[in-house]
Amino acid sequence: MSRRWVVGVAVLATALALAGSAAAADEVSITVDRERVATQLGGKFSFSTTISNRGSTETRSLVAHLNVLSLRDGVYVDPEDWSSQRTWYLGSLPAGGSKDITWKLQAVNAGSFATYVTVLPQRLVQQPPTTSTAVEVTVASRRTINSGGILPLALGIPCLIGLLAGGMHVVRRRR
Repeated sequence: MSRRWVVGVAVLATALALAGSAAAADEVSITVDRERVATQLGGKFSFSTTISNRGSTETRSLVAHLNVLSLRDGVYVDPEDWSSQRTWYLGSLPAGGSKDITWKLQAVNAGSFATYVTVLPQRLVQQPPTTSTAVEVTVASRRTINSGGILPLALGIPCLIGLLAGGMHVVRRRR
């Protein structure tokens, strides 16, 4: 009887621990500091999230991940181009604890986009991720005739070559 009792208690303790950690993971919430961002192509922007443990027990080790998607059909989005650090390993959060993260991005496509954060336990448990509300990002295309100060070079070098060629022609005629 004592062996069965020990095994039964061990199974029950494991089940309660797993249920408690799953319940704690369900208590994770994400708040975002803004609803919208407006920028132009190439513009840098950021937003912050607070990941909180509203539960009464410590969470498992958590991973937060940034996602970017286009709200318009036909626009390819490569999230790695938008942000160089899209994943944060948070460790566990104590009951009532939180972690603030500032996400830094650069707009590489024009159009309408949504960016949001998901959080999962680092040791995956079969449960849905916690997802933040989306931040709506509007990126205006930037049209400029002098992109990056190139206009003087684009016009000046051909003119300089033309002048040099013309000068060489004059020198040859005099000989």
